[in-house]
Amino acid sequence: ILFYQSNTKYNNLQKVIAGINTGDSSQAKALKIAYVDLDSIDARFEFYKSKIEAFEKKKDGLDRQLNNAYQQLDKRRIDFLQKGNAITQAEADVFKKEYDQQLQYLENQRRKTEQDVQQEAMIMRDDIFKKINDYLSGFCEERGYTYVFSYSKNANIFLYEDPVFNITEEVITGLNALYPKEEKKK
Repeated sequence: ILFYQSNTKYNNLQKVIAGINTGDSSQAKALKIAYVDLDSIDARFEFYKSKIEAFEKKKDGLDRQLNNAYQQLDKRRIDFLQKGNAITQAEADVFKKEYDQQLQYLENQRRKTEQDVQQEAMIMRDDIFKKINDYLSGFCEERGYTYVFSYSKNANIFLYEDPVFNITEEVITGLNALYPKEEKKK
């Protein structure tokens, strides 16, 4: 969940609350809070959608490559077994050793590919959240927001949200203007 500049702002909020509790109004500032619906950003932020689409295509391509390699290995196994009684024990031992080595190699490739895909997904998500945070910094300063929280139906921390404080439309419009959809590379 995205908390807009959480550490610094949280410490500032604690100071404001402490000032209110002790009667010191020098730290007091009107809090202006809003929230952004992350599900809507996922669905309508064009830059994000183009990044996800490219990522999914790349991931699907890697999956196809691995599946093809497994199928080729299995086809070699089936072809070898079709020789039936003509296979000597020495040939069977050599084939089994090669087959096991190739299978182990493919399993290692699968694990490495999964790790690489997860790493790339985290980097992409971090980059997108950085773009959102960078945009929100100027947006909030311009409009006087103290905090902007994120909201998502899947990871909801709000028990109630008043639509009056929903700035998602303005944020999506601004993000799409600042970060246009990436053109597909040929």
